[in-house]
Amino acid sequence: MNIAVIGGGAAGLIAAGSALGANVVVFDHNDKVGKKIYITGKGRCNFTNVCDNETFVHNIVTNPMFIRSALSKFSPYDAIDFFENLGCATKVERGRRAFPLSDKASDITKALKSYAESNGAEIRLGCNVTDIKCDNGSFAVIANGVSEKFDKVIVCSGGRSYPVTGSDGSMYKALSGLGHNIIEPRPSLEELYTKQDMSAAEGLTLKNVALASREYGIKPIFGDLMITAKGISGPIALTLSAYAARRKYPFAAELDLKPAITVEELDDRLLRDFSCAQNKQFKNALDLLLPKSIIPFIIKASGIAVDRKINSITKLERKRLVEIIKSFELDITGNAGFDRAVVTSGGVDVKQIDPKTMGSRIVPGLYFGGEVMDVDALTGGYNFHIALATGYVAGKSAAE
Repeated sequence: MNIAVIGGGAAGLIAAGSALGANVVVFDHNDKVGKKIYITGKGRCNFTNVCDNETFVHNIVTNPMFIRSALSKFSPYDAIDFFENLGCATKVERGRRAFPLSDKASDITKALKSYAESNGAEIRLGCNVTDIKCDNGSFAVIANGVSEKFDKVIVCSGGRSYPVTGSDGSMYKALSGLGHNIIEPRPSLEELYTKQDMSAAEGLTLKNVALASREYGIKPIFGDLMITAKGISGPIALTLSAYAARRKYPFAAELDLKPAITVEELDDRLLRDFSCAQNKQFKNALDLLLPKSIIPFIIKASGIAVDRKINSITKLERKRLVEIIKSFELDITGNAGFDRAVVTSGGVDVKQIDPKTMGSRIVPGLYFGGEVMDVDALTGGYNFHIALATGYVAGKSAAE
């Protein structure tokens, strides 16, 4: 049986290796396989999140139920064993995030490439697949202007995020031509831009804060946030971007700078701080409560003059200050786009894919793996594992 695998990333390489007994050709239009893997996890490659399947599914943003079957066949624990058995030692860090022991993403790529080649897969680099045709149960893959026949095809071409790595969404047109519905791709897991100019605090990391959006019904997301030149980034901003990936911009968000305490407790804290600084100017009275570089923005939002003496601030003004610290308003105007998005939200409609095999429900012999499908998750190794699990299932199913 001759199988074509489109894409030499994590999903494509594991699909090529798991398609046991088949003659497999991997088409990749880059000059080396796993190009996106090299930048995953800041070059360290967070390849899975070591948790039970229920916890894993809870961290999938789009179509979580679709992944259940693949997880049952290739769990996070299976991923650990998979790489260890290939000679790639692993470790688990804070947040259950798994990495290669070497902290080198290249070791994950080498292991996956070795796995594909152990099945006799032929890897062709610099091969740009522009179309896939299906006729009488067989497929024609057109790459670099040359058509070649295959019995089955596994599409692991990725989404549109980080197009410089080859993940440019170029296969959507071909898949649409075969009858598949493509859910509009949107960038996800990325920096968010704000109307508020907070560039004076660029580089500041706010620890243990909470970000929410009442407008979109997104509940508080707890963790760390980083101020950028154009807006916000860091773990909780990326999570908000994932939940809002298919929403319209602009939208309102709220930042709680003190989520661990109630409004009443914060008011009591301010009273204590103010009582010890009666003759200080307002601009110098919040240093014990907030990071210095964020204070000017809180003061501006409060409407209290920076040189007001603390003993002149009214109870009503203090209450307003508490409200601002507990719910600092951010107007989210946009995002960094596909060039900097970690993943793509959107892709092939999973209603047209059998979750048990990753096979197309409308084109027999066509299979899918990874980000090309309409499935995306939060940060922490979930998206990479989805690529591994779906690619593994697609390869086995195609060969069977």
